[in-house]
Amino acid sequence: MSNNKKTENVAKMRETKKKKNTYVVHFSALNNLEVFEYCDTTPMRVVTVNGKSVQNISGWASMTQFPNPGAHNMVTAFKKLQPIMGEKLASTIVEYLDKDTYEPIAMLFPTNEIMCRTDVVDFMKRLNHASRKDLNRQIQIRDRMMRKMLENNKQK
Repeated sequence: MSNNKKTENVAKMRETKKKKNTYVVHFSALNNLEVFEYCDTTPMRVVTVNGKSVQNISGWASMTQFPNPGAHNMVTAFKKLQPIMGEKLASTIVEYLDKDTYEPIAMLFPTNEIMCRTDVVDFMKRLNHASRKDLNRQIQIRDRMMRKMLENNKQK
């Protein structure tokens, strides 16, 4: 009977979910995206959002604008990152959302650069626990891959 009272008094944990969008972009040999270096954004073709394929019914490649310098650095580093990270991780951008408003507040690029909104002072406080944990895990994954790339370059 005492066990029942203990479990009744324990507050139920509410389920938290990562508040993020994951974009996988496609680099074509025809794209010369390096020319966007001095622009505010770089347009890239998104092929999946949150694991779901993006359908292009118009026949024209639709582009999504991603902020520079993160997007530009991703484009220029892709050829070096792709053999080590794999094509999917080297072309994935993770957008983290505010825990209250669900508005985008930060983006993590394969180069481990984080671009956050200019009006946000401490974006980590605006993420829920699951999103903060995911961001730290994603940073560690990219960091490990970048270290591998540097080690490979030193050996050559």
